[in-house]
Amino acid sequence: MSYIAKPPENFLDLYDYIGETKSFWKVDDFKKEIIDFEHPDIHIPNAWEFFIGHPETSVPYRPDRGVSFGDCIPYTRLPEIIKMYYGWRGAKVFIPEWFIDVFQNNPYVDGTHDFDYKWGSMGTFGTTIQRCSNVWGVTSPFYTPKLYASPHIKKRENTILFTLNSKTGGRVTQNETLEKIVQHLTKKYRVVQLALSDDYLIKSASQHVLNVSRDKLIDFVAEFPIYIGAQNSVYHIAKGLGLKMIGILPKKQMIGKKLAGLHSEKVILPLLTVTNSSEVTPYDEKYWSRAKKFNPFFPKEYQDGDVSSDKAYNDTIAHLGWLYPDTPHLTLDEDGSPRCPTLSEETIDMALEDKIYPFNDSRLWDYYEHTELWTSEHPQKITFDSDEIKDNKFVFQHIPRTGGNLFRNVLWAIYGIDLSHKKIIDKVLYDENLFIKDNKTIIYEDYGDHPQWNNYEVKPTVNTSDYKCVIGHFTIQKHLDLKSRGYKFVNWFRNPIDRVISQYFYDKMSAENVSLEEINDPVRKKLIEEDMSLYEYCEMSYNRNIYSDYVGDKIYELDFIGITENYKDSLRKFEKMFNIEIPIGPRNVSFFDDSSADDEYIIKIKNQRKHLYSIDDIDRNIIEELNKEDMEIYNQAVRINSEYKL
Repeated sequence: MSYIAKPPENFLDLYDYIGETKSFWKVDDFKKEIIDFEHPDIHIPNAWEFFIGHPETSVPYRPDRGVSFGDCIPYTRLPEIIKMYYGWRGAKVFIPEWFIDVFQNNPYVDGTHDFDYKWGSMGTFGTTIQRCSNVWGVTSPFYTPKLYASPHIKKRENTILFTLNSKTGGRVTQNETLEKIVQHLTKKYRVVQLALSDDYLIKSASQHVLNVSRDKLIDFVAEFPIYIGAQNSVYHIAKGLGLKMIGILPKKQMIGKKLAGLHSEKVILPLLTVTNSSEVTPYDEKYWSRAKKFNPFFPKEYQDGDVSSDKAYNDTIAHLGWLYPDTPHLTLDEDGSPRCPTLSEETIDMALEDKIYPFNDSRLWDYYEHTELWTSEHPQKITFDSDEIKDNKFVFQHIPRTGGNLFRNVLWAIYGIDLSHKKIIDKVLYDENLFIKDNKTIIYEDYGDHPQWNNYEVKPTVNTSDYKCVIGHFTIQKHLDLKSRGYKFVNWFRNPIDRVISQYFYDKMSAENVSLEEINDPVRKKLIEEDMSLYEYCEMSYNRNIYSDYVGDKIYELDFIGITENYKDSLRKFEKMFNIEIPIGPRNVSFFDDSSADDEYIIKIKNQRKHLYSIDDIDRNIIEELNKEDMEIYNQAVRINSEYKL
């Protein structure tokens, strides 16, 4: 089996995939050429009445063009988009009478028309599945059709709908292979083959259904949860109905004098722009040039008997733009590509489990939702020399209220970064960040876990070995495999009694001038809602023995332990142990001075101290009794730290 693309493990992998797509489509400036592309002039019809049709002249050798299911399906999303744009103006949408079976139950259609569908009379530029603009001034991030089944449809459980052939995509001839695949699938699923009268009937299929009538086809497909098969009308119907899909591409072949089948190496989606030259027929050279650039596989004629050559493509290359970017595809060619591997029992299982490109990862294809990612530059992967591997790769497990923010600033300074290098990954909770300098990603910050709430990831979501340093709130186990790669694990411990007192006042202070609805931290919210005393707060399970949650019995896996109460001495021991000279901190203040922290942090420290000493007679024994396990770990940490040399 050929090499199969792997799911992106980190942002650098995402940039690699996106870079391949841009390179394939020859995009130099993504923002300028794709996002900000200036579309043709807008022509709004009189009385805001929009008549949808299909251009008769698209393919001269098919006089019935515009009548088939496949020709109608691309327009099914258009009525909804028109109403989104112009519904406030009382817009009405009309479809050809021969579209009615495809548009059944579509709530955005106002009626039918019987107009001749010559090019331009319906304003149909760019209304195909591709994400284009048309002469009605409509643009949309939607790339799929939208079909509506009858409301009474009941889904079949654990059943796959399977088809073989496509008029444009080529015919499937590897019957023995398909028999094996379907027989394999029937071990877990019921497999129903929908066939035309001349299709090969797969003997191992659970059921065969022949020639479903046009007016019943949408409801029939809607019964199934999964579609596997060729790029034909059923493929597009399944997508329009929201089925889980796996596309099967026939091998390259000649049908008469025409080449059919898609080269698997060309499945470099998702830049769905103008891939059919006929879509720009009414427009000037500017749009022709754009079409030629993004559809480079011309001339159309098959040449010199070389089926594998780019030059061998005829207009079936336009259908490359009809392969859905969020759908895995497999090929019957023996030499499959990483993004479109050869069909086998292994790859079909991987596709069903979202382990085949695009891995159910919208970042790889939805450049409308992830515009910033698609328009940003590609940071280079880091390479380390032997000295760097030995000395300068750290995992800092930051336990809250132990002075971790100060030490975080130390690590930033060691690696020569600051907030200007910060790139936020998670823009919902803002708890995952990268720090990129000179196009190299230096630090990964992972602050999304909350071990003390029993809410954390067991394994990282990125390939952490790509970074020099990992910082954040996480269990030691999560990144422990990095020890074998030369990373040094660092942690700081504070007397658990003082740590939980500090946490109490920090949570109270953080909730000031904030409504309850804005507080995401469940412990903090409960503290404010119930106006808890210090002792009530300390009795909460979330606030007891959190060292056990973070470190457990693996304290000896730590390469360096700092003690908050002996912060300056611990920092000097860190310098000596790793042969590092800690740079001067912000505002030219030494990190051996508390004032080296940022202004906001200094204010918080002062406020906490003010609160701390405003309470008389804190019974530390009560808090210690609630944190016996943490006291044992802390005492171990103190003993270990005392053995380090200054």
